[in-house]
Amino acid sequence: MKKERILYIDRLRGINILLVVMGHVITGNVINGESSEILVYGSTFRMPLFMFLCGYIASKVMKPKKIFDNYGAFVLKKCRTLLVPFFVWPLLVNPFFFSDSLSFNFYETLLELINGGGLWFLWQLFFVTLLYSLWLFLSSTFNTNKNLIKDVLFLLLIAVGLLAIWQLNIVVFMRNFMLFFVFYFLGVIVAKYDVLSKLIMNKIVFSLAFLVFCLVVGHYQYGMSSLNNSVIKFTCAISAIIVFYTLIRRATFNEFIDKNIRKFGVNSLVIYVTHYYVVYVFATPFISAEFNQIPLFLICSLLSVMVALISIFIYRILNFSNILGLILYGNKFQK
Repeated sequence: MKKERILYIDRLRGINILLVVMGHVITGNVINGESSEILVYGSTFRMPLFMFLCGYIASKVMKPKKIFDNYGAFVLKKCRTLLVPFFVWPLLVNPFFFSDSLSFNFYETLLELINGGGLWFLWQLFFVTLLYSLWLFLSSTFNTNKNLIKDVLFLLLIAVGLLAIWQLNIVVFMRNFMLFFVFYFLGVIVAKYDVLSKLIMNKIVFSLAFLVFCLVVGHYQYGMSSLNNSVIKFTCAISAIIVFYTLIRRATFNEFIDKNIRKFGVNSLVIYVTHYYVVYVFATPFISAEFNQIPLFLICSLLSVMVALISIFIYRILNFSNILGLILYGNKFQK
């Protein structure tokens, strides 16, 4: 039986993936695009919102019985859907189709990937999903009555282990991973406990979140990794998640627009994997970041939709081949 999709989550994913594409459109097609307010402001919440949505979906669809009846199959599926594309695009596609040089150091590139490069979101999503399965085991085993305090305590227990790994410098990307760990499990908890979902959608909470974002986002410095800047980004991300979650759940969309936004949402990982290469091919800086931000936003929005559509089109062509569908997008091999 086909699962019923969560329509408001598809809408959120659709809007957010277009914002992600827009970020690369700006860097590829806007002169000095890194200084554009659209890019800077969007960079504070786009990927945290994606992690939140991934955690939200996991809480809704990844149930204990489904995972632990055959845990090996669960891990292998995540390897196929996340790790195979993560390694194949930079190690096989990039050097042959998107490199200006004939020299290619396989091991150097592999080391860069393991340290959080390339399609890093897939890499971090894989590990945080494994942590979700650990948390789900603890929650389903010792928290059968669905207690929020116990679930948070289990999360803190896992977080302590991650902090220990961070302090031992075993993994170099732990700082970013800890941040996305928080947003992923925020999505998990909000999805599991309706009281938190209702709290987020409260008009007062929404208004405060919107106000905080507007007051704080202007202080964010793009590309800076200081503690102060990280706190600002975290605050903006939390505020933006509350704002977007509330607006999308309460808003009414035109049927045609809604259908297409949800289509982008359903194909968000496909677009994420493919869009950078589309932008790379067509990247031609032709507009200044000093241009008025409203028309700049409209132009980049149109380009982002075009890039997303091209990415889906490329996926559908490549997916005619079972092998290409498997190695490039992690699809199940159909005999």
